Amino acid sequence: MSAVPEIVRKFSDMLATSTQDKLEALAYNSPATHFCLFMEIKDKNGRWIRPKPNVLQLRISETIETIRAKCPGTRIRIIAVKPRRAGLSTFSLHCGYHEAMRRPIEGITIADRRENSQMLIERLGEYSTHDSFPWENRVIRNAQGIFEWDNGSRWTIDSAENPDAGVGGTRHFGHFSECSKYPQTAIKNDVKTMTAALPSFSGSDTICIAESTPEGAAGWFYGTFDEEAMWLDDFLKRYAEGFRPEQQWIKVFAAWWEFDDYRRQNPVSEAERAEIDATLSDLEREEREKFGLTYEQLAWRRETIASECDGDPRIFAYYYPSDPISCWIASGTPRFDMQILADMKKKAKDVTPDTGYLVTQHNGVVTWSRDERGAGEILMFEEPREGMAYIVACDPATGESQTMGADPDRTSIAVWRQKFFDPDLKLARCAKLVARVRPPFTGDDDIAAGHIARLSKFYGGCMIALEVNQGLQVLRCLLDASLPIYKRIVFSHKTNAKEEQYGFKLTDQNQRRMVIDGLAAAIRNREIEPDFHTIEELMKFVRKPNGRYEAASGAHDDDVMQAAMAWEVLPSATVFARKVRRDVDPTDMATGNRKQGWRVVSNVRRGW
Repeated sequence: MSAVPEIVRKFSDMLATSTQDKLEALAYNSPATHFCLFMEIKDKNGRWIRPKPNVLQLRISETIETIRAKCPGTRIRIIAVKPRRAGLSTFSLHCGYHEAMRRPIEGITIADRRENSQMLIERLGEYSTHDSFPWENRVIRNAQGIFEWDNGSRWTIDSAENPDAGVGGTRHFGHFSECSKYPQTAIKNDVKTMTAALPSFSGSDTICIAESTPEGAAGWFYGTFDEEAMWLDDFLKRYAEGFRPEQQWIKVFAAWWEFDDYRRQNPVSEAERAEIDATLSDLEREEREKFGLTYEQLAWRRETIASECDGDPRIFAYYYPSDPISCWIASGTPRFDMQILADMKKKAKDVTPDTGYLVTQHNGVVTWSRDERGAGEILMFEEPREGMAYIVACDPATGESQTMGADPDRTSIAVWRQKFFDPDLKLARCAKLVARVRPPFTGDDDIAAGHIARLSKFYGGCMIALEVNQGLQVLRCLLDASLPIYKRIVFSHKTNAKEEQYGFKLTDQNQRRMVIDGLAAAIRNREIEPDFHTIEELMKFVRKPNGRYEAASGAHDDDVMQAAMAWEVLPSATVFARKVRRDVDPTDMATGNRKQGWRVVSNVRRGW
């Protein structure tokens, strides 16, 4: 039997053991208690019922109550990933309504679309007419559609389709609904919406809840949840250690199997149990052992995959996640294996490269100069080693526009080391990114060519793989410097014959698909070790509705294409060998002129 989440059990015990007076006092401070005991909402059949808070709703309420009680003065910032039909928009709006009843506040809800904004407006109105708590605080809706309370609270509803949503004003509660579905255009996108709205919540006693289903491993919602936010327990631990941030985003998540609704309501028959046991997939078996899944949960999962997920367990994992990693999907299917990338990212996050500069000396030798401040333009993960084979790969920016705009195109330049067998450890080492120009790099073509040339020379004059459609000027600079450029034999439709071609032309869909497919296989087989920045781009590289694989909206793919070319060229990598300067006899050694002659001192020839 799958265990009841601890927070659900504790909440049920609290309700069962508290007096009516105590429950009323709790409801004043606890959104979940008020929601459960004094509110009525419509169920899936349109009937008015007393709601029973689910595990995700309880964790939202717990976060608000805990930070308010234990961390006074901290602005409450909650970012929550939800499965489908988890009721989180409903409960987040209720948290705002509950706060507006307690004290005078300015609140706002920003939904992803106008239709959803309208739905939330109607829901907010229903709260005030289906609340039995003795607030003595009326709520009305004025002619402008703004809800006003007798105590002075006001609530507005907006849509992220409005480029100026949330701009200006002073507010105390913000509800950002379906953040990852916010429009993704140059004029309207989630980053602009959030960065415009959040400054209005500058007071010390403010609450913001950002919630969404996981629609993409890109954008503000994903970036904040994945990189900036902390779990509540981790935040409380740091707070106890003396850290006092004025605001910190707190992650909230609940797995699908923690929800009471996500199981078949009628018991599974003996015949069905036998069939489930006989047909368990590896993933079902793993999750059954790990999470204690019941037959009813397994049956519901299978039925949901068949009816809602086009028979694909991966789609189920995105919309009904078992963990906060496998759920990210971006307007299409991720091209690369997300679980493997998540494993790689966890490992890469702990790697700190050296930073510095590559400097060309007067004799043409390129040397490494480490920057102790960590501000160098080159990130060095591994210096060149005797007998190892290397290549440099570059995906150039698109041209003049590369340095224009708020989010310009980038040039990606990196050195990769070929896989090898380590005799000391007696194991195979996979191909690895060992150095790169610090991202994001948006320099001009001649600067990019200079970086490539120095990296190639430093790693033994190694081969260079280049995308040439956008990198023709870079190619010219490298050819003028007599550097080794990777060539391919391709069929020319102009000459109707095979001919040599420098680098790759990734505007050709066949070439593009070939290198992407090769990189996907390398990742799937764990034959390649990218850096953290490259992994982040790989996780945001998706199949768009038109069938083309490219970066998700708001993301970049320069590292992806650079890595794809690198993997293709690595079999032709150049073996590194240190150049040793050899002493040679001078041309005047045999002369009889004493001033120009030589003598032997302690068995060593010395010039006069």
